[in-house]
Amino acid sequence: MIKDLFVRNNLSNIQKISLAGLFIALAVICQKVIAINYLPFAPFLRISIGGPALIIFSSFLLGPIYGFFIGAASDIVGYFIFDPKTMGFFPQITAIYALLGLAAYFVFMLIRLIKSKKLMAIIEYSTFAILYIVTVSYMWTQNEITLYSSTYQIVLWQKITVTCVLLALLVVLVICLHFINKFFKKKEDPRIILNPYQVSFSCFILEVVVMILFGTVMKGFAFGFQTYLVILITQIMVGFINVPLNTFLISYLMYLTKRFY
Repeated sequence: MIKDLFVRNNLSNIQKISLAGLFIALAVICQKVIAINYLPFAPFLRISIGGPALIIFSSFLLGPIYGFFIGAASDIVGYFIFDPKTMGFFPQITAIYALLGLAAYFVFMLIRLIKSKKLMAIIEYSTFAILYIVTVSYMWTQNEITLYSSTYQIVLWQKITVTCVLLALLVVLVICLHFINKFFKKKEDPRIILNPYQVSFSCFILEVVVMILFGTVMKGFAFGFQTYLVILITQIMVGFINVPLNTFLISYLMYLTKRFY
């Protein structure tokens, strides 16, 4: 039973090492060339078109150890090629992508236990609703919040704005995931290990735990906790982009590599 939980592929060690090098190179390009990085007013912001998806998929395909080193190496190599003269090196940022590569495999394996698409959809959308209700309810019952010794006042217009913006983003997220699942329904194949519902919920968990919770703390250490609230809000906003984007890219990569399982 436990052995059946883990994915087995037919790749040799030489193939895995070769693919690891390819994933690192592609992730560097995605995170440094076709990405938004290190803006003067938001040096902690990174919107990468495909970088996190490649790291997550590499962990699923090759295993957590490969995922860990691919995540770390993509950030380190990308920095020394593109940034050494303009930015300092932040090992805290490297730690985020290393953990993303390591954790992705185990999150995907756990989500595989939920076989029913309908049940997976119910769990996913219910989780979205619960998190929204808890977040909004907490905000409306507080007049100030304290994050890492910094206290921020919450006024009425901010409560209304956050409530409406979060709801709008959540609706857009659900619509995007619905169309992604509809798109891949035409490409169903028994060799594909995870369906899009499982992929999207895995990406959501990784985004919340690794990129938002762990990532904002690491970026706080790197850029100063006086900017923690801005980092947190920015990372949440980026998460609404990452989840559907990563879901589509990873699902498509799984479709293309189904013969390896």
